[in-house]
Amino acid sequence: MPQNNDEIFSLRNLAMDRDQARANLKNDAAETRERFKPSNLVTEAKNKAAGGVRKAGMRTLDGIRANPGLTATVAATATLIAMRRPIAKLIANRKISEPDQIEE
Repeated sequence: MPQNNDEIFSLRNLAMDRDQARANLKNDAAETRERFKPSNLVTEAKNKAAGGVRKAGMRTLDGIRANPGLTATVAATATLIAMRRPIAKLIANRKISEPDQIEE
């Protein structure tokens, strides 16, 4: 049993601190359960992915604006690669044109 008022106040403060810590732990556990619900995790993942895509897109646009010549070269090369078969067919199926005949 406590002998003086200082010990009583000390024990009372310890009890109040313990109760506050217990309340904080309950709140933290409830917040953690809410955060780790599958629907909340999916939403958080979607938001994070969308933010990453936006950042990557902005970096890409900045790169395109900074290097328009290089961008045009890459775009033209990609177009030629994508269209190589139709271009090859056009070249293979071309007809030799006859020279124009001039009427005299």
